[in-house]
Amino acid sequence: MKRFLALATLFILFAGPSALAAPWFGRVLITNDDGIDNPRLKVLAEAFSEVAEVVVLAPLTNCSGSTNYISAFQNKDLALEERDWGEGMTVWAVDGFPGDCVMLALKGLMADNPPDLVVSGVNSGPNLADAYLASGTIGAVRIAAQLGVPAIAFSNLKVENASMMAAVPQWCVQLSLESFTRDLKPGEYLTVNFPKGNASEVKGACWAGLGEQVFHDAFDPVGEDDQGRKVWRNRYWFDEGDHQPAAGDVARHGDGWITISPMRLGDLDEARLDGAGKLPVLSGSK
Repeated sequence: MKRFLALATLFILFAGPSALAAPWFGRVLITNDDGIDNPRLKVLAEAFSEVAEVVVLAPLTNCSGSTNYISAFQNKDLALEERDWGEGMTVWAVDGFPGDCVMLALKGLMADNPPDLVVSGVNSGPNLADAYLASGTIGAVRIAAQLGVPAIAFSNLKVENASMMAAVPQWCVQLSLESFTRDLKPGEYLTVNFPKGNASEVKGACWAGLGEQVFHDAFDPVGEDDQGRKVWRNRYWFDEGDHQPAAGDVARHGDGWITISPMRLGDLDEARLDGAGKLPVLSGSK
């Protein structure tokens, strides 16, 4: 509870401007999954360019729902288009996915002078609870975390909400300046969701665990293609249900809080490694 209240007090920042601390980072890589021409990406890059060198690598087109897919593993080549966004920013549009952008930056363009921080977003909609599994915004920072670079994903900012468009980018910089961002270990990252409403309605910020399932999908038969093959079409929807935990990101987000969820990579079930059971012997082996 103390940690929740401390962070809430620390980040009630929308009431007015505050001085930025000296950054611990010198170079920031910024990407998104909504595409290079999305205005949310540019305002975020501009905010970071006030305190650090900014390199932007973002998909040429919208790549929402691409998770941490890296097309270069299959296609090998990635085409880039340079953009001019002004002083202090190096900007590239990549004919690929968010995962391609991060991998290309860390293993190619910025390999000799890597970023201190990777930032992804700001996504148009929320990435709460299990929705993080499908998100290209979060997929990008998962790759950064895997490669040992502190990373944050920011989600849920509407272009038509002028007050949030003005306040959120600067808040993102302030969160990034904090020591808990600097001290993220390899495999750790943060995912942040902004609530609905205007900046004046935001209650503050809080740490939050992941809520219960919100992302649902299904496949429906839609006929056959011109080769006679059966075709099934995906559809998905979001439903928060009626049993969200009060301390989870879905509930806190719905109550008007900015939620910050500390995440960690890793699918290994370490508890099962010891005493998991006798394994079969391969016929013909020693």
